[in-house]
Amino acid sequence: MPQDSTQRIKFEQKYCPKCYGQFDGAAAVCPDDGTELRGPQNDPLIGKVFAERYEIESILGLGGMSIVYKAKHRLMDRTVAIKMLHGNIKSDHLSLERFRLEAQAASSLNHQNIITVYDFGVTPQNEAFFVMDYLDGENLAECLERKGRLPWERAIGIFKQICDGLGAAHKKGIVHRDMKPANVVLIKQDEGFELVKLVDFGIAKLLPSSGKQQQSLTKTGEVFGSPIYMSPEQILGKEVDRHSDIYAMGCLMYETLTGVPPHMGPTFLDTLNKHVGEQAKPIHELVPDAKVPPELEKIIEKCLAKNPADRFDTAEEIRDNLSALSLRIKDLGTTRHAAVSGPMSMLSDTPTMAQAAAECKPASPIWKILAGVASIVIVGSLAFLTLWPGPAEDRGSPFSKLMWTMAVSRGIDLTQKGDYPGAERALNEAQSLTKSFGDSNTRLEATLKRKGELYSKWEGHAEPLEKVNVEVTNLQEERIREEFHRQMANLSALDHNSSNSPVAHTNDQLKAQADIPSILGTSSKLYGRRMYHEQVEYLEKALAVEKKLLPENSPALARLETSLAEGLIGLRIFAKVRPLLIHALEVRKKNLQTDPTEYVRSLSKLGQYDLDQNSMTIAESELAEALKLAKEYKVDPELQVLCLRSYADLLHQTKREQQSSKYLQEAESIERRPHGA
Repeated sequence: MPQDSTQRIKFEQKYCPKCYGQFDGAAAVCPDDGTELRGPQNDPLIGKVFAERYEIESILGLGGMSIVYKAKHRLMDRTVAIKMLHGNIKSDHLSLERFRLEAQAASSLNHQNIITVYDFGVTPQNEAFFVMDYLDGENLAECLERKGRLPWERAIGIFKQICDGLGAAHKKGIVHRDMKPANVVLIKQDEGFELVKLVDFGIAKLLPSSGKQQQSLTKTGEVFGSPIYMSPEQILGKEVDRHSDIYAMGCLMYETLTGVPPHMGPTFLDTLNKHVGEQAKPIHELVPDAKVPPELEKIIEKCLAKNPADRFDTAEEIRDNLSALSLRIKDLGTTRHAAVSGPMSMLSDTPTMAQAAAECKPASPIWKILAGVASIVIVGSLAFLTLWPGPAEDRGSPFSKLMWTMAVSRGIDLTQKGDYPGAERALNEAQSLTKSFGDSNTRLEATLKRKGELYSKWEGHAEPLEKVNVEVTNLQEERIREEFHRQMANLSALDHNSSNSPVAHTNDQLKAQADIPSILGTSSKLYGRRMYHEQVEYLEKALAVEKKLLPENSPALARLETSLAEGLIGLRIFAKVRPLLIHALEVRKKNLQTDPTEYVRSLSKLGQYDLDQNSMTIAESELAEALKLAKEYKVDPELQVLCLRSYADLLHQTKREQQSSKYLQEAESIERRPHGA
């Protein structure tokens, strides 16, 4: 069946165009609001031409934010899927921004294991939409519901392709944030292969019902990610990066092999608490009959580590370990038809073929033929391992990558055993191998970090530790500089590609809005490295471009102005700072009722700036108002503590120690509360 990442609508089901509830075919009107239900027979878009070029054929799926239609491009004769934002949330800025972000993220990715987005925009009727691949397959969640669990021989091929797709996204700076079986689509190819496609990049969903299904979806405006697959740092509100996707990947692999998630409580909160504080039951204890190889179980356990630093650093590392496992185990795929994941998966059958050929009688012509075929396969496989240069974004032969993975693993193991000289030799070998890779020094940085861990434990090696730390810092700074130049080029392209066409202008506006998180992310990295000159140059360019496309009072522009103010403070250019903070505050004040947190944060930042400039009277009124609103609107505890400490600092500087102590004690009281209390 065709599949989109939204929940499917069976043909006998109908939906309410007002509340978007789903009902069976017997119902005629919505029991909640009395609106006439729609379905395949009376949906107003079916049979019509959409956006002047797409003929809508049927409904594919319905989610909390959008509805997906099957359509055909009138000129290209291509079947596509069109995702459209629900009418009831088109005016919701946050939902619209997430919808745009999904389109922008997916359209920037070009990989065989990621769904392709061909077009996105807003019609004259204010219909937000984007056009993507029509996937004729089923998602992994449906497959597991049908089969219970998958044999590891088939699953390992699926896992490799997921890693390939995730790795490509991470290289683009995109974190999926909602990795789960429902967002992995399996498509049977004519050759009998199984192609994996990742869908749904960066969009939240509404909670439709209860139980596992409820926890598997994301509530718009509240949570990014699905509770069953959320990483501990995601749950605790900490920074989310590729390591959170790796944790979710571990949850997905665990569920695929066992039929149940690693953590599943009776309630939403119970599930979150299990992710933070409990270890998953070992796979060999949960499903001993599945005969999952211990090496595969260890890979999954490493993905599920509570501390992000203890997980694999990249999706490519997981992929390399899965490939190494395929090579080590002799009997892959002889009793079951395994899923194929690129040319590497073909190697898993090679030892068995060679063994069979070796055992045949030399006098038998048929066995001689088979032995010859096996030899050809072995030679071809070895040639692939050693000669294929790898994909453009990750140059390096599969053999070199495998050797690197094994060398790093050996170095880690020897470090844990206390054999520091042996660990150093292994990691030096791994570092030497990275010279042949074209992965933007990702593996080199990972190797150096492992060497840093080694030297931190090895007495008398403070100097090599310092040298390694400097190398890592230089690599990270080089990567940030490359990102800075790339983003500056993107801004210039957006600035020069403006068009008088209404459709093109709308697309430029959508792209400008969708680019804001990426711009802020790069700005944050530059600020964190104290690269203030580059940060200010970058944000001034971004504001100049974005102001041509976005309304003057756009909250997105306010975020850029606040970030620019931080860079100017770093350069000690104070004359430009306060006007930026004032304008950002004015914009956020207009959205105070819908988004009080941003207004309180902005007011507190302005008050802290004035305090640092010794403008005590102005600062006191601003910080007092920020604290008052923080309590009135019950903003998140971290922001409340910030407001309390800032106000206490002002009282301390103005010699009101008793009052200052009172607010500090209140801040400490909030910090001591259990998380979520």
